[in-house]
Amino acid sequence: MAPAHLENDGRIVPGVATANTEPHRPDTLDLFINYDDPRRLFPITYPPHFIGPDKWPKLLPIAEDFAEKHKNARFALLRIWTAPHFYPLMLGMGNRQATSFQDSVSRPWEWKFLPKDMPGSELSMHNTTAKALENVKERLEDRIAYRGDLILVMAEDGAELLKNCTAVTFAVQTRPWLREIDLWKSFVNVDLGLLRELDPVWLD
Repeated sequence: MAPAHLENDGRIVPGVATANTEPHRPDTLDLFINYDDPRRLFPITYPPHFIGPDKWPKLLPIAEDFAEKHKNARFALLRIWTAPHFYPLMLGMGNRQATSFQDSVSRPWEWKFLPKDMPGSELSMHNTTAKALENVKERLEDRIAYRGDLILVMAEDGAELLKNCTAVTFAVQTRPWLREIDLWKSFVNVDLGLLRELDPVWLD
């Protein structure tokens, strides 16, 4: 994020910084950028291959189906590192104005990476994950599934899981350099029982 050299006018700078809560954190205020555009001054169009969250696979049912076929099944939930307020998707200079916002004293700011509050940002992240996994999808076949920045890796035992997780991590982190697996927000070598006990937010 950096100061934006723009007029602090809502017709030029689309976002407004706000303090708000989330359903799973009702008592904690956090920074959110409101990109509501009632006058449609900043129309957004998505590439036809971008898939909305309503069409993303549900990971828990996939894991349950796999566990039914493999009694010793092991799983990993690998989450790609993201900052609290943006995805590691760099914005070109020509796209930064569309994600700019004003703070509480009307100073304009711009993002250098894709803000999570931007409408459709999760579609970009899901598409990026899909592209990163193209190199291993054929080899792993039914051993991986993903939604957004979260990747479910499945295996018949711990040894196979290690190989599959290594392949997925290599695919995500090799090119470009700015994406990596966030082990602090991942679960590795767990059983189906743990996946079922997770807060649904973790699987969304």
